[in-house]
Amino acid sequence: MTKRLNARRWRSWHRWLALLVGLQMVLWGVSGAYMVLFELPFIHGNHLVKPTHQSVIAPRTAEQFAAVAQRFPRATQITLTSLWLNEQPRPVYHITRRGKTQLLDAQTLQPITLSADAISAIANRTYALGDAPLAQLTLLTENAPNEISPSLLPVWQANFADSGSTSLYFSATTGELVSKRHTYWRGFDIMWMLHIMDYDTRSDIQNNLLRAVIIGNALFMFTGVLLIIVTIFRRQAVRGRS
Repeated sequence: MTKRLNARRWRSWHRWLALLVGLQMVLWGVSGAYMVLFELPFIHGNHLVKPTHQSVIAPRTAEQFAAVAQRFPRATQITLTSLWLNEQPRPVYHITRRGKTQLLDAQTLQPITLSADAISAIANRTYALGDAPLAQLTLLTENAPNEISPSLLPVWQANFADSGSTSLYFSATTGELVSKRHTYWRGFDIMWMLHIMDYDTRSDIQNNLLRAVIIGNALFMFTGVLLIIVTIFRRQAVRGRS
C-alpha cells in the first residue's frame, strides 16, 4: 500500500512539473528553431545597407593634421574619414575628447552640424533595398526605443516604408550608421528573450528564473526516469507471481 502511495505521489509530482516546465520547453523549441532558421548576417541587417567605400580626400599636407591636433590638444582620438554631404563625399575629422565626438570639416577646419536634410540624404544613400521611400525621420535625444542601446543617443531614426519595417539609426553627431533594425531582427529579439527568460534587459543568460526552470526540468526528467523504473519492476513482480 505504501509503495502504491509513493508511486502515486511521484506521478503527481511528475505531472505538476510537466505543467510548470512543459510550456517553457515548447518555447525553447520554437525560439530555438526561429534562431536557427535565419542566418545571423540577415538578422543583423547586413542586406539593408550598401557596402561602404570610403573615398577620403586627404588633407593637403601633414601640417593640416598637425593644426587639428594643436587646436584640440586634449583630444584622445582624431580620425579622418569621409561623409556624404551636399551630394558628394566630403573629408571630415572625428575629434574625440572627454568621451564625446565632434565633426570637423577637413578642408575648412570648421565644425559641422548635421541637419535633417543632411541625414535624409545619407539615409537614402545608405539604404540598399530598392526605391522604398523614407517614411519618417526622427531625432531621438532621450528615451531610446527598446531596440537600441541608450548609449547611442542622440541618434536620427530613419524609417523606410518597406515590407520589413526597416529602421536605420545614424549618429546625430557624426552621421555614422550605428544600428540597423527590421521585422525579423525584432522577432529574433523576442525569441531570444523567451529563450533566456530575461524579460527585462534581454541579456542576462544567468538569471534566477532560467536557473529555476532548468532545475525544474532536471527534476521532471528524474521523476520520469524513476517512474519508468518503478513501472518495470512492478510488471516483473506481477509476472513473477503469476
